[in-house]
Amino acid sequence: MKNFSQPEWKLKMKTFILAIGLVCIGILVPQPDIWGEEKSAEDLLEGIDAFQAMELANEWKWSRKDIKSSVYPQAIVFKLPNGRIKRISLPADQMLVAVAPYINNTHG
Repeated sequence: MKNFSQPEWKLKMKTFILAIGLVCIGILVPQPDIWGEEKSAEDLLEGIDAFQAMELANEWKWSRKDIKSSVYPQAIVFKLPNGRIKRISLPADQMLVAVAPYINNTHG
C-alpha cells in the first residue's frame, strides 16, 4: 500500500468529496427526458395530422382500452381517460371511410 504525503492525501480527499458531491447533485436534480420516458396520450395527440391520428386510433384500439376514438365527417375524436376530449380535424378536401366488418355483430 502506497503512503501518500499530506498534500497528496488532501488533494485525493478533496477530489473524492467533489466526485461524491457531483454524483449526489446528479441524482437530486431533475434530468431532461434522456431515457425516452413514455409520453401521455394527450401529448402524443398534440400537433399530429388526421392520418397520424388514425394510426394512433387503430393502435390504441388494442393497446389502450381506456381511450375511445370515433370518426366523424369533420374530425377524429378521442375521449381520454381523464374525461377530456381531443379533436383532430380531417382535411376538407378528403373523405375518410370506416368499414366495420362483422361476423356475429356489427361492432367489436
